[in-house]
Amino acid sequence: MRSRRWNSSRQFIDHRSRSRELCKTLPKLNQQQVDAFLHDGYLVIEETFPAGDLEPLIDEFTEAVDRNANRAMAEGLVNALHEHEPFETRLARLVESSPDHAAADDQGSILFEGLRGKHKSPAMFALLTHPHLLDIVEAYIGPEILAHPQFNVRAKLPNQDRSVVPWHQDLGYLEQDAAETFMVNFWVPLVDSDKENGCLEVIPGSHLSYIDHVGDLGPAGNFKGIPDDALPPAAPVCCPVPRGGVLLLQHRTIHRSVSNVSNTVRWSLDIRYSDPSLPTGRADVPGFIARSQSSPERVATSLDDWLETLQA
Repeated sequence: MRSRRWNSSRQFIDHRSRSRELCKTLPKLNQQQVDAFLHDGYLVIEETFPAGDLEPLIDEFTEAVDRNANRAMAEGLVNALHEHEPFETRLARLVESSPDHAAADDQGSILFEGLRGKHKSPAMFALLTHPHLLDIVEAYIGPEILAHPQFNVRAKLPNQDRSVVPWHQDLGYLEQDAAETFMVNFWVPLVDSDKENGCLEVIPGSHLSYIDHVGDLGPAGNFKGIPDDALPPAAPVCCPVPRGGVLLLQHRTIHRSVSNVSNTVRWSLDIRYSDPSLPTGRADVPGFIARSQSSPERVATSLDDWLETLQA
């Protein structure tokens, strides 16, 4: 298994120097936090924005679950709507009570439409451009910020093998032209996350080199990742994050999600940002300019701007 060392020590120093200046004006980061992310490759920030700021997105997903439940009922996939269940449990109850559990739990199931992958909506745009997130990003890469085209919505159900993600680096899912692009990745839970409902684990310090990934890993054999015998020796760290908080990762930081053994759905997003002048590893899909000091006229200010970028 080949490991490639990141040789951008100069870039590391530049990011640290810039962040020391910018963190003086940021309400959400202190210097210890800024340095910890650069040194360890990850950082948990428990209070990134008011939990209420997540409500518009949660409302969109709640409406999607309700819409999907009614369609599934009409097609005989479920025999109860569970309309009184809260956001944290309803999708799980729908799948569990289906007379065809395997079909209901399939990634292509009606029940998961609009609840996976690239969700584009007013609330998602508002989150991607949330000033608290962009302020954190600016501390590391400066005021030119691209909302990266690689992002995901994840509804991790209890005891669901296909959503248990093995050890991997996000760079392993990007083209290698992005190897030297410094990215700030956010894992954003929409509910309180802990080990029981499948939060993330990270390997501190693993962001300094890249390890080749192999396929067919995870309990369901549906992911590529890093075999256990190729992992660095550092002990993993469990990273519970409350709703309203975030976990920051670099794109080489080795991490995984553990099994959800609770009775609730672990709803989360993973989003990322980079300098718009650098490769994203997704050349075929554009991101959008979320902040720019040099060209403010290029900044996307609405969902329509974002969608127009995708059609360009």
